[in-house]
Amino acid sequence: MLKISDNWGDANEAPFINIRLVPNRSLDSNGTKVVFAVIACGFLLPIIPFIGSPVGTTLTIFSGLTFYLFLTLLQKNFQQGSTFEEILISKRKIKVVHQEKNKERLTWECNPYWTKVHLDINNPRLKNYLTLAGKGKRIELGAFLSPDERLELRDKIQNALAKANSA
Repeated sequence: MLKISDNWGDANEAPFINIRLVPNRSLDSNGTKVVFAVIACGFLLPIIPFIGSPVGTTLTIFSGLTFYLFLTLLQKNFQQGSTFEEILISKRKIKVVHQEKNKERLTWECNPYWTKVHLDINNPRLKNYLTLAGKGKRIELGAFLSPDERLELRDKIQNALAKANSA
C-alpha cells in the first residue's frame, strides 16, 4: 500500500515526493478480534458435550494445540506487517529507508541525477521487480507490494526524479 505524506523533517527543502510503503493488511485489529472469537468458539463448542470424559480431554488437548498454533502464526503475521519503506525525493537527494520489525534500519541515499529506476517484468522471483540504482548499488523497492502497486510506484518515482532533475 502506498501512503503519500507531506511532512518531512527538513522544511528548507520541500520534497517532490515522500511515500511510505507498507504491506497490505487483510484484517485490522477489530477484524482480528472477531476471527479470534469465532475460532475460539469453534474449538470450544464441540468439546462441551464431552467435558469430563476421556474423549473430552483428548479434544481439549488437540484443540488447545491447534489454537496455540493459530496464535503463533497470527503473531508472525503481525510482525511482518510492521515492515515499511520510506522514499523521499528532493532536489538534492533521494533517500530510501527500509525497516523490518526487530531488525536494523537500512538507509540508502543518492543524488537524484545519478539514480535510475529499473522494472524487470520477466523476473522469476517477483513480477514487476522494481529496483533503484545509483552510487554503484542496486536496491529493491516494495517487494511486499502487488505487481500493480509496483508499476504505480515506478511511475511516481520516475515523475519525481524528472522534477528533481529539471529543478
